[in-house]
Parts: sequence; C-alpha cells; structure tokens
Amino acid sequence: MIRRTLAGLAVGVALLGGCAQPGPSRGTAPSNEAVMALLGTVRALHHEADVFEGAGEFERATSVVRRILSLDFPRNMAEAEDLRADAYGRLAELALRRAAPDEALSLADTGLRDTRREGVLRGRLMMVRGQSLGALADRAHAAADEPAARRYRGQAVEALEASIALNQRILQRLADGGAP
Repeated sequence: MIRRTLAGLAVGVALLGGCAQPGPSRGTAPSNEAVMALLGTVRALHHEADVFEGAGEFERATSVVRRILSLDFPRNMAEAEDLRADAYGRLAELALRRAAPDEALSLADTGLRDTRREGVLRGRLMMVRGQSLGALADRAHAAADEPAARRYRGQAVEALEASIALNQRILQRLADGGAP
C-alpha cells in the first residue's frame, strides 16, 4: 500500500537522521534510544491504523494517526518535522476516504504550513492537497456550480504540478550527488 510505503519512508528518513550529533546551535540532540523509542511508537501507531483502515474503520484509523501528532517529541529531534508531515498526509488521505475533502484540504494545508523542509513528504502533502481540491471540484460539479468546479480544478492542477516540480527538484539534486 502507498500509505505503508510512505510511513516506512518517513521512518527510514527519520532513522537516517536519528544519529545526528548535537551541534553548536541545535543544543543537545535526543539520545539514540529516545529517537528509536519514538520511532517505534510512531511505526506501531501506523500499523494499528492500518488494521482499522483495512477493516474500513476510517474514523478509528484517524484517531490512531492523530495520536502521532499528540506525541511529545524530544527537543531538537530532527525527524519530528518529517513524522508530523507524514501524519498530516495520512490524515488527509483518510479524510478523503471518508468523503471529507474540506477536512482533507485543511489537514494538508496545516501540514504544509508546519513543514519547512523541501522533501518528499512535503510533496506528498501537495499531492493530497491537489486530490482534495479535485474532490471539491467534483462536489461543486455535482451541485451544478460550474464556476466553483473550474476554480477548484485549477487549484488542484496547481497543487499537483507543485508536487511534481518538488519531486523533480529532489530527483535532480540526487542525480547531482546532493542530499535529498
């Protein structure tokens, strides 16, 4: 499943950065054991959400993923931003599965506001934003509100193109030998 792959990617990204040493301006980094415990918690929560999602219990899956956002991340934990971005992306996808595109759009926008790093998880949030706007366009079309449908479609394409552009920049950096 794409959701599991992205959650695994987030944990993998987090593991790569989890061994960061304290820097002069960052303060003291959390211990590797604290990072691993938090990552284990996040991973288990995603697996628990998978169980509920697989059973079609999207509200329960949503409640479980929201627990990730309520975790007390250690100060200076570099991975925290990625873990939150991943959770917001999954929450937005769950909202779409529950036919709640307004909520999905709000979650994607919140995740985008909280994510400064230009990475694949930000690209995912842009993609889910586009999907949410597309669903809103469909809803407007069904209500015979063609001006709103056109506006939402245009915004959906903009969000999806922004996701594509971001992912292409990441691929180019990697091809050039840079960090993602």
